[in-house]
Amino acid sequence: MIKWGIITFSAGIVLMIIEYFVAKRKKEGFVPSDRQRIMGIFWLTIFITALVVGLIWMT
Repeated sequence: MIKWGIITFSAGIVLMIIEYFVAKRKKEGFVPSDRQRIMGIFWLTIFITALVVGLIWMT
């Protein structure tokens, strides 16, 4: 159960890191909308991780 939660959370964090580097390379640089998008990915990661762990725990 914990293993799949860690895998899901790690995938979300990797996605956040990739998104940060892509945003940093843009011509405008890192803008507030990029920060908002990355924080949205963070909260989605938390929600999906909780969903995965909860579903595994229920079965």
